[in-house]
Amino acid sequence: MITKALSSIALDQNAGASLQTQLCLKLKAIIEAGSFKPAEPLPSSRELAKDLHVSRNTVIAAYDRLVGEGYLEAKARSGLFVTSSLADLKHLPPHRKGTLSSADPSTKSPVPRLDTPPPFRPCQPDVRLFPLALWNRMRSRSLKEHGSRILHYQSNFPAGLPALRQSLAGYLRDSRGVRCDWRQIAITTGSQQALFLLAHLLLKPGDRVLMEDPGYLGARLAWNSAGASVQPAPVDENGIVPSFRESPSPSLVYTTPSRQFPTGACLPLARRAALLDHAAKLSAWIIEDDYDSEFRYTRPPLPSLHSLDSSNRVIYLGSMSKVLFPSLRIGYLVLPDSLVDKFSSLRAVVDDHGPLIDQATLAEFISSGAFYTHIRRCRREYVERLSTFLRAAEHTAVPLVFPHTDGGMNLMGLLPPGTDDAFCSRELKSAKLDIPPASRYAIKTTKPGLLFGFTAFDHSTIRNLMRVVADSLSFAIKKRSKVIKCHQSRFRTGG
Repeated sequence: MITKALSSIALDQNAGASLQTQLCLKLKAIIEAGSFKPAEPLPSSRELAKDLHVSRNTVIAAYDRLVGEGYLEAKARSGLFVTSSLADLKHLPPHRKGTLSSADPSTKSPVPRLDTPPPFRPCQPDVRLFPLALWNRMRSRSLKEHGSRILHYQSNFPAGLPALRQSLAGYLRDSRGVRCDWRQIAITTGSQQALFLLAHLLLKPGDRVLMEDPGYLGARLAWNSAGASVQPAPVDENGIVPSFRESPSPSLVYTTPSRQFPTGACLPLARRAALLDHAAKLSAWIIEDDYDSEFRYTRPPLPSLHSLDSSNRVIYLGSMSKVLFPSLRIGYLVLPDSLVDKFSSLRAVVDDHGPLIDQATLAEFISSGAFYTHIRRCRREYVERLSTFLRAAEHTAVPLVFPHTDGGMNLMGLLPPGTDDAFCSRELKSAKLDIPPASRYAIKTTKPGLLFGFTAFDHSTIRNLMRVVADSLSFAIKKRSKVIKCHQSRFRTGG
């Protein structure tokens, strides 16, 4: 016989949750509210299905979930009963009653959806160019090769799968002149995890870190998390201008020499040599973040800092998340021999080891040559989008100057002196454009500018939206100018 509590259940075919999920949640709420007592029997699945006008399979599935979650228990040849141990629920405070079940699906807020980056968000690859079908075939091939072993915990590999580390060693040697043994390479869950781990490995509270200003905000947050203080180094048209005159001297230097983030400047060879010389004299570590060096369009590559280092003070950092696709979450480090074991021990504390299936697939992707083919394809497409971007900017007469247009995934556009770039960025955001200001990345005052990502957006999107950028910036600059004049007038009149 169906009780009054069960007969009051209403299921909605049009709700976001399935009928079995709705039924499961409502049965939980009824049990938690005490309408069914511990050890009390529930009606048969056939009987409840008939009463609720749903299929018997829906009720069976809901009952199975409740058995698995411990709300119901089956007794041989007797049926289903509310679990006896749920008598302890009566000891919960009144405000806790009913909290063991999820909210009613009909009252839930909309579930966030997977989305694409809005124009012109920086550091976004075009994932539509990625050969996903080929990647999946290589993933299947890797699973077949390694078998069930790759599904186990593999605590012996905190620094990553040897096959991937070997593939990366060959790639870095050929493309960036980084000569290292594969055992010096450590795989991380993205470059941000690498920075966080390095901060806690190399720094202690009160240590000083010299880093570019403006510079990568994620690196600054990593140093702060370890209690270090950041010493900003100015950036000019050639990149970081390192100063080692302040006392105490820095324990670590963070730089993006191949393409300074966010300005796009490239550090000249003489300044690279000077930076290495100063760091060696002070026994300071250098972290070389080579975040998008794969995308060079008109400028030949300069040697990496790591390839010029004779003192073993440079730690080379790279990322596959920007080169392939962001959700891959694979970064890597090239460590001096003295740090390999220490870093591996710290890495093991954080998450034992990274996702080995993805690492095995990436190793196959690199060793097969598919990685190089993909890079060439992206490079050809991105340089065409860069050309489209610059032509559209010129055609619409945007009030911006782009000093570095020879590579990378982003372009820093400089605004007229005195412009409030944060205000301009907010105005662009109201037009659904994600274009951060240069001031977001700065500790001290920097030249006003806006950072555009162009690689994730097709030619028509770039052309169509550049007019929106031009109109929004023109409006923002005029609006801000009127506000400043109004404040000045009030100040002069004492208003």
